[in-house]
Amino acid sequence: MYQLINIIISKYLLSFHYYRDIILDKNDFMVKNLENVHVMSHGNDQFENFNGLKINLRKDEINIMEKYFDSLDKCPNEIQSDYIKKKESVEYGIGKFKDKYKTLEFYSISAEEGNSSAQNNLGYCYQNGIGITKDEKQAFNWFLNAANKGDVCAKYNVGICYQNGIGINKDEKKAFEWYLESAKGEYSYAQNNLGNLYQNGKGVEKDLEKAVYWYNKAAESGNKFAQYNLGNCYKNGNGIKKDERKAFEYYKKSATQEYLIAQFELGNCYNKGIGIIIDNVKAFELYKIVANKGYSIAQYNLGNYYKNGYNVVKKDDSKCFKYYKKSADQGYLEAQFELGNCYAKGIGAEVDKVKAFELYEIAAEKGHVIAQYNLGNCYKHGDNNVEKDKRKCFEYYKKSAYQGHLEAQFELGCCYYKGIGTEVDKTKALELFRLAGEGGHKKAQNNLGALYCNGNGIERDLEKAFYWFSKAAENGYRVAQYNLGECYELGNGVEKDEVKAFEFYNKSANSGYKNAKFLLGYFYVNGIGTEINKEKGFELYYKAAGCHFDVTLFENDELIVKDLDKVNYWYHKAAENDNKFALYKLGEFYELGKGVGKNDIRSFEFYKKSAAQGFADAQYKIGYYYEKGIGTNIDKEKAFELYKIAATEGNVNAHKSPVDYMKKLKTLLLKKRKKK
Repeated sequence: MYQLINIIISKYLLSFHYYRDIILDKNDFMVKNLENVHVMSHGNDQFENFNGLKINLRKDEINIMEKYFDSLDKCPNEIQSDYIKKKESVEYGIGKFKDKYKTLEFYSISAEEGNSSAQNNLGYCYQNGIGITKDEKQAFNWFLNAANKGDVCAKYNVGICYQNGIGINKDEKKAFEWYLESAKGEYSYAQNNLGNLYQNGKGVEKDLEKAVYWYNKAAESGNKFAQYNLGNCYKNGNGIKKDERKAFEYYKKSATQEYLIAQFELGNCYNKGIGIIIDNVKAFELYKIVANKGYSIAQYNLGNYYKNGYNVVKKDDSKCFKYYKKSADQGYLEAQFELGNCYAKGIGAEVDKVKAFELYEIAAEKGHVIAQYNLGNCYKHGDNNVEKDKRKCFEYYKKSAYQGHLEAQFELGCCYYKGIGTEVDKTKALELFRLAGEGGHKKAQNNLGALYCNGNGIERDLEKAFYWFSKAAENGYRVAQYNLGECYELGNGVEKDEVKAFEFYNKSANSGYKNAKFLLGYFYVNGIGTEINKEKGFELYYKAAGCHFDVTLFENDELIVKDLDKVNYWYHKAAENDNKFALYKLGEFYELGKGVGKNDIRSFEFYKKSAAQGFADAQYKIGYYYEKGIGTNIDKEKAFELYKIAATEGNVNAHKSPVDYMKKLKTLLLKKRKKK
């Protein structure tokens, strides 16, 4: 009997040494592949706890061999002599006779004779097609045979099969049961996977505290995956009190065993000061180690280091491009986007708009929010060697906007407002401007103010207009500062305050906004909200027109006309003495947007000032504005009165188009009579 047992063991041991290196290499390869799969499914610095989903071989063959030969030394001489040759063939065969077919043969014989370790490893051969056609059902059966004999490694492998549906229908509850059986036998891989099931609530009710318990058991046995997972628990406070120092310690333990992801996380700890004082040198060294092992996120991080030139390394466009490309070639999304930027801007490579566009497109299709926004810009402006395409522009802005990108939300709002690539929809435009505005986008805030101010597509609300102009002005947007000044000047949505109007026009002008410079000059010349300072006022006119200022010029109209543009000239004339024609011209400029931004409210105010001085054309314009509600609320009665006055004064438009004018007048008269 003793002899029979030894024969079985010797056959099993021979199988190890015919195939020992191949098996171990294959096992290592599987771990690396699993690590990469795990890596690619998670973000930059946060990973799910690792579930070591790999079939395991018995790793105690050397100890078994030593015990086996020790036992031979104690056997009777006749038994020893029978196995001397086997012992020598095993010892001298290492590194010479790595034959997977003989390995399978010895595993098969030993497994049939009941050796549980051989049964487990035979299952491994079937599962991976080593020396035989791959057969996952046979693999499962051999794992189960070994597990039923109490082999803890085989119990773990049965759990793997149930969890992943290898040779048997997927059943996470049974996977949990087999992991538990293996874990009770102190098998650290099973303990780690048991922790993972508890953490994610697979096959068992979610219990973070029990997850930590099993991770801790496995980590105490030196399991690098469990050490990493326990580090995550301490880092994030999952199932245990958050403790960054302990997180650092467990990452370090795992990293010392060269677990790739743990090395990366340890780099993050040094980089961000998690549980340890920030050490950029060590962080960079760890990222480099992991990057050179092919870890895509670390390669991306190195690309960032060389792109920006952090204090531990000099800026190097060539290396930046190199590491982004390595990471991008593995499909890492952020790196693909950054590589696109490199090609677009010529960072470490020749400018290649086509490749840049292709990479943006790849990243965008994977859901990269900035890449989607960039593609929207490309199709809007015809950049990166692509033709303008309003529809595609709209679609990419929409994709990016729905992921919360503020600029894309703003641009999509503009698309709906102007009908770019879609039908005009002022309601959706308002919604998107509000969404971006609430996120702090200053242009969207200003646009909201303008929509409420003009009542364009929505109900006019000057108080809301004032609110949104204020938000944008607080964010330093010069156009909004100008608009806010106008609110204070005209009393739109707020009590009229010329001092504050002057203050905001001044802010806007100092930020370089030309329209504000014109108005600020007007305020200085007329002493509105400030003391009269004609010299300062006309200096601002010149600055707005881009001309050199000479203090003597404002005294001579001919020189002013010669040196200044028309807008500046009429501002000058209006500022001098409220010239009614000059005021009318300014109203016209703002109505049509000539030389200044189109502004119905400003246009209305200048026409109104001109009309107050009896200028018939301005009276007609003001009547029209009241009739249509342009720059002011609709007031049919005021419109009627002004049309009537303008007609009496001989309005130019009435003379040019008397039929149209009289129709308007008759319509208003009829309406007025009906009211009476």
